[in-house]
Amino acid sequence: MPFTIVCDRSFHQPHIRLLRIRPNNLQLTIRHIFDSLVDMSWIDSFMPEYLRISLRARVEPTITDITTHLNNGNLNAVDSDSGELVVSELARQGVVHQYGYLDIPIGELIATQKAQNPGFDFYSLNLNDIILFGESKYVGARTAHNDALKQICNFRRDKKDDKDLITVNPFVPEDRRNAFENYNNGHKGYIAAFASKNESDDRLIAKIQNNDYFQQLTGCSELICVAVDV
Repeated sequence: MPFTIVCDRSFHQPHIRLLRIRPNNLQLTIRHIFDSLVDMSWIDSFMPEYLRISLRARVEPTITDITTHLNNGNLNAVDSDSGELVVSELARQGVVHQYGYLDIPIGELIATQKAQNPGFDFYSLNLNDIILFGESKYVGARTAHNDALKQICNFRRDKKDDKDLITVNPFVPEDRRNAFENYNNGHKGYIAAFASKNESDDRLIAKIQNNDYFQQLTGCSELICVAVDV
């Protein structure tokens, strides 16, 4: 993997964790992200043949935007255009790699609209068949945990998770469809991914625990805070 997991700790509650990710080499990491996002072979894995042409037509304009934002994978630093995309994809890959959760392409690729996904940024399914909704934020000057947690709370208020079930549906395997029954019974989780700066794990955990938006989310089935050191 192009990154290292430098912290994986619970918040004194087993269903709430901090996962911290550090790119091994940012330039190579961005190249890896670019290659993984523009490779459309995943379509064959998730879609029946008669729908593949439709999904490719939907994805291609977004691939063009991603190519622009990541400069064909040749960036050596992140900025306001590329930062949120980099945080989203590293967080998504980190959760899949560390916990063995379901690998679902990021929302930029599978949402109905071209880029600028109006819903959650990425999704996964945990080992208990709980659907997880991920939101990512990048701020150049500071750790962006408040921004990600606030957006999740706003999306919950606006029922974006309900609306995004249609987006998630084709990517959940047939033998795990009880995830939707779990959802309808109120069992769902969230992933708050954010760019983090030079501060210790203990200080970061303390800041998150004292955050008002974090407190609103502690009752969900699972909450993973993913700090990405960029």
